[in-house]
Amino acid sequence: MKKHSYLKFGLLSVFAFLFVILGNASNTFAQNSGNMYEEPWVPASKFAVKAGGQKEKATITLVSVKKADFTTGEAGLDFTMCLEVKVKKGSKKAVTQYAQTNVFRNDQTMRYTLKSWKLLAAPPEDCK
Repeated sequence: MKKHSYLKFGLLSVFAFLFVILGNASNTFAQNSGNMYEEPWVPASKFAVKAGGQKEKATITLVSVKKADFTTGEAGLDFTMCLEVKVKKGSKKAVTQYAQTNVFRNDQTMRYTLKSWKLLAAPPEDCK
């Protein structure tokens, strides 16, 4: 009789342990994965706007992603995007412009790198 109760207790302990471990693992994954319904270029476009603002020495705000494509390589993702942005330099009024940009995301480090950034007054042909 005692062996049977120890077996039940041991089995119950194993299940409780697995429940706690797997429950915490799923919580950790949910916190780190971000919005799972977010398009992959959304974080890349946010990074591009931030890095472009530093490059232009201006406050740049993302209005919309007009066009976005990405290619997968061995080292990561390469995003080519056309963004509608508001650009405010110094005390001047913010103006709407278009940014053609290329961003690389390293799959190992998950870090973004701005490969190119170009501001245009009008939307380019390939942006439509």
